[in-house]
Amino acid sequence: MWLSRFVKSLPLFHPLAPGEAAPPLCEAPLKAVRMLGVERLADARTRAEHALDGARRCSCCRGLLAHLYDRLGSTLFLDDDPEALARAFEDDERDRFTPRVLAACIVLAGRARVVPAG
Repeated sequence: MWLSRFVKSLPLFHPLAPGEAAPPLCEAPLKAVRMLGVERLADARTRAEHALDGARRCSCCRGLLAHLYDRLGSTLFLDDDPEALARAFEDDERDRFTPRVLAACIVLAGRARVVPAG
């Protein structure tokens, strides 16, 4: 799961300059970001890549990644709850690391949820 150049160019994925304030994405840090042990989406990206590298070496996590879009659909959103998404997988397709792997997928491939005006 590699991000397109466009997504990588978004300011959310770049470290802040010293003294620069982070733009508020929402009031509280995203759950997927917190599950990776950081507070900012930009910081979570490196941890997410590391988590997915490890997941590719685990037979259970490889199966999870192989069935990701079958179970969850083609779109992940940045505000998705990795623990809730993990429940979409059968017991033999997940383990205690599943929410963290899903958090990594959300951080790297998720997009902002857009609510239609109306």
